[in-house]
Parts: sequence; structure tokens; C-alpha cells
Amino acid sequence: MKKLFLFTTPKRTSSIEDYELDILYKISDKFSLGDLLEYSRWTEGNINFIYARFKGGSVKLKYIEGKEGIALIRVKKKYLNKNKDFS
Repeated sequence: MKKLFLFTTPKRTSSIEDYELDILYKISDKFSLGDLLEYSRWTEGNINFIYARFKGGSVKLKYIEGKEGIALIRVKKKYLNKNKDFS
């Protein structure tokens, strides 16, 4: 299952790694993706990109710090069936 998620990003008050992990954990909680397995990041100008793999799926994320972001969330079917509370 694929979902598109639009959100606003807060101003950063911590390190870039903590900031991005906070965003990823919030997305994981919202879409019941489970534990974060790995992620990579890169920047082009003022746009940041993240690709993250979770136990229950993956996230491709594009955001501008303190403005807005967009995420493509893919949930694994096997994991979706185990977590019936997915909304």
C-alpha cells in the first residue's frame, strides 16, 4: 500500500540528525511502520531528501527545513496484515 503524506516541518533546534530522526519517528508512529532499520540523506540546495527503511515499509521524504515536506510511504503487505489498527 502506498500513501502520500504532506506536512509542515518545525524550526530546527537540535542537530540535523536528531531533527530528521524525530520526523521519521513521527511518520513511523502515524503509519505504524515499526522500527527504523536504516536511513540515508542528501541535500540539494535548501531541499533535503531522506530515504528510510522501516520494519514495516519504507519512506521517501523531501522537505525544506521550517517550511513543508512531502513523504511517499510504502507499507509492506505482510506487516499491514499483522497491524490491523492501520488507518
